[in-house]
Amino acid sequence: MRSVNAQQTAPRVVRDGTRGKAKSRSPSARGGRRASSESRFAYGEELRARLGWLGSSIFFRRPMLTLALLLIGGGGIMGLVSGGQLSRLAASMESGLAGAGFAVGDIAVAGADRTSSAEVYATLGIERGQSIFTVNAADARKRLLDLPWVGDAEVRRTLPGALSIRLIEKRPFALWKDGKSTVVIERSGGVITAADTGEFDHLPLFAGAGAPEAAAAFLDAVRPYRAVFARLQTIQRMGERRWDLLLAGGVTVKLPEQGWESQLTELESLIVEKAILERDIEMIDLRYPDNYVFKLHNGDSRPVSRERRA
Repeated sequence: MRSVNAQQTAPRVVRDGTRGKAKSRSPSARGGRRASSESRFAYGEELRARLGWLGSSIFFRRPMLTLALLLIGGGGIMGLVSGGQLSRLAASMESGLAGAGFAVGDIAVAGADRTSSAEVYATLGIERGQSIFTVNAADARKRLLDLPWVGDAEVRRTLPGALSIRLIEKRPFALWKDGKSTVVIERSGGVITAADTGEFDHLPLFAGAGAPEAAAAFLDAVRPYRAVFARLQTIQRMGERRWDLLLAGGVTVKLPEQGWESQLTELESLIVEKAILERDIEMIDLRYPDNYVFKLHNGDSRPVSRERRA
């Protein structure tokens, strides 16, 4: 009886290969899915940590909502622009700032010797009473550089409402006769102005194409020769290659294209030592290496050897 009961109560063992295999894989599969989910969660957390406050904001977690808000905001801004609301708002803000004390009041101009204050104000286009925040210093400087005598300019804003303007004006260097008009030029050869040149009659007068660009080099070379420089009336550029000098008394001196600097020494000697300008001479040609050629007022020409020195 005991043996029978033992057989009846003994558990039955069922071997099912397929079910055993499924049961054996199930824990690992669940572990793989859990690892994948944890990996994505960790990546998201890391990305949000790198983005900082943006990563934890609604704009990052709700991209569709973010897109909708951007579209609504953009449409609202376009509506304000098309309706002119932004312009009116900006004008209102500027008026408010001006009323609060940030209005242009004092405009101080320094260095304007040949430029009038009226020219400066008209060029700036700035009115007293407007908001100082509407004044663009860089643009104001560019406009001032368009004035004929202004070589450089500096514009500064000083809150609450002052403007400081400092001009550096061009220096007149010589006169240049271009056809029928005479203009004032600076040392670089640039034209300053054609107006009111009468006050600059004391400056050397150049003529001919290409003269302004070569004027500085010529004057630097001729200034040491006092007799020549004191008698200069017109300095003519010939063919943009050489110089003719018109001296007091109506005497024309022709200089060579090359080595004209050394001929100034010869001319100085002829004026000081030989008193050549006191003779009946109309033209002195110094272009020849061996001779001077003198042309008299009666039309005669007399070549004179340089060794003889006339």
